[in-house]
Amino acid sequence: MAEKPGTARWSAAATLTLSILGSSVLPIPFAFSKMGVLVGLLTMAIVAGSNCLTSNLLLGAAFKTGNASYEGIAEAAGGRRWKAVTQTSLILLLVGTLIGDWCLLSDVGPRALQRLTAPTPSPAWLVGSSGRGTMILLAMLVVLPMCLLRRMRSLELAASAGATVIIAIIAIVVHAAISTGFPAIATGELPLYTLQISKDLPEAFSILGYGFYLQPMMLPLLAEMPAGSLGVKLTNQAMCLVTLIVAPAVYGMLGIFGAARYGAATQGDMLVNTWLHGRAEGILDLATTLYLSISIPPMQMSLRYTLDCLIAGEHAPYSRARHWAETLGIVLATLATSAAYPQYSEKIFAITGATAVCLVCYVIPVAIHLKLRARSRQPPESDMQADAQDALLEDPAETPKLSIRARVWQGSFGQVVVPLAVAAMGVLFSLAALWVSTASWIHLPL
Repeated sequence: MAEKPGTARWSAAATLTLSILGSSVLPIPFAFSKMGVLVGLLTMAIVAGSNCLTSNLLLGAAFKTGNASYEGIAEAAGGRRWKAVTQTSLILLLVGTLIGDWCLLSDVGPRALQRLTAPTPSPAWLVGSSGRGTMILLAMLVVLPMCLLRRMRSLELAASAGATVIIAIIAIVVHAAISTGFPAIATGELPLYTLQISKDLPEAFSILGYGFYLQPMMLPLLAEMPAGSLGVKLTNQAMCLVTLIVAPAVYGMLGIFGAARYGAATQGDMLVNTWLHGRAEGILDLATTLYLSISIPPMQMSLRYTLDCLIAGEHAPYSRARHWAETLGIVLATLATSAAYPQYSEKIFAITGATAVCLVCYVIPVAIHLKLRARSRQPPESDMQADAQDALLEDPAETPKLSIRARVWQGSFGQVVVPLAVAAMGVLFSLAALWVSTASWIHLPL
């Protein structure tokens, strides 16, 4: 029995919600506390719209070229060199994200245990050694079994549980801000309409700049959707819902109310601030730790998809042995790196991650779009080239209607100027993130 379109759409939206939020929710209040309410909202809207646009570009390219993999689309547009650059960028981004997420678990997990067991000391093997014990335990009991699932959409139930945790965190933060009378707004620490220049602005902009990317997870998900234009349409609808509505709503409420509660004292990890009291604080930390754990598998599955295309080819038949080998290799390699070098892993991969996000989410999608557009405008030199070109030309009867495309796709302004502006913005965010990462690493003044 064929899957109903509505079921596929909501399943994709749930999975993408888990993918886009993840650990990104924790530093959002800090970003708003440094940028102010209006500037934070405007930045968030621009970044959300830009990522929605580049995601639409990729989905359109996937339909035109008949490829469901990012690297396959890149190869169809620019050849093997483009494919190699895309694969390298994807691997750097996803490996860096996984290592950063492991390091975050080693920080949040022990803190949850210590708050839950206080005043009794927590077991040293769990909270000592930079939290390696907690990180490894969560990896083996929670993360690895989910990573071994074959399909990304199998995470739908976990995504629903994660949404419950996010809603609870939002309720706690909103209540804390309201019950205390929005102290940071009352004292002027959190500006409503103005931007206060400070050394933390580059970090604040980079946090929001990289809080909306879905491109590496979206295309592996597309491979699990209904075939043809219907799958592209449903994936696009789910992506637009998550990028333009769900993520901005979550980030906006956490950012504004969290910053309104603590102002300049808002920490880079919002859980470092006090929201509840006693063991309730530990329960909040524990729930967040579990949520962070279930947000890792989408990244791992996306990396596995990329490595499988690299090792076995895009259309290789499924092999359980290869599936297990790739999954175990990714989990154990990134986990071992985080456990061996917990103080350096985040810093090193923050640099590679900032560069890879710029390429994967902004530069490469725009380059593919412009390449395919230029090719479609060239006159064919032979019947064979004409047939190949027909596959790249849009047919209104076959091409799915994409909402963003309907508004900005007409003429050179929407087809060239807007995508180039988005790519330039991505480069600026990347430079800001690189500056923050390198400055803190080698102790340069910010």
